[in-house]
Amino acid sequence: MACEYIFGIFACFLGFFLFYYNTRTKKTAAAAASTVVSARNGEVTEGTATDIIIVGAGVAGAALAYTLGKDGRRVRVIERDLNEPDRIVGELLQPGGYLKLIELGLEDCVDEIDAQRVFGYALFKDGKNTKLSYPLENFHSDVAGRSFHNGRFIQRMRHKAASLPK
Repeated sequence: MACEYIFGIFACFLGFFLFYYNTRTKKTAAAAASTVVSARNGEVTEGTATDIIIVGAGVAGAALAYTLGKDGRRVRVIERDLNEPDRIVGELLQPGGYLKLIELGLEDCVDEIDAQRVFGYALFKDGKNTKLSYPLENFHSDVAGRSFHNGRFIQRMRHKAASLPK
């Protein structure tokens, strides 16, 4: 556990240093090639300068990387483990969250991961129950909540972000 915190602190300092170095250098854009060590296999590769460094490729990091990359920014993501997270965690995305995915162009990330559409809640107490539906009347038919495996969703978002050229 302490190793994760140390790695996180190191990654933050590394990101800050790279950002500071890239903004202070006086090289031309053509000469501003950065050396990058791939976390996946340890190989050293030459790449172009980076506009944005994101530490962490979870839900927020992958969505931000995709959004900024789609905007034409050169994005570098630092993630300690790109394997599918395998923990006992589900995910419930409310309809407003699904609308945000649509807005960002990430709605297909809930496809083919066995996501279930959710239309509301069922409440149970003292042998009684009631159902509460989401107020979805003013939205198109695909809008609903989604319940899915968190790791599969994160992998789909990472692949979508990695599919962009920058």
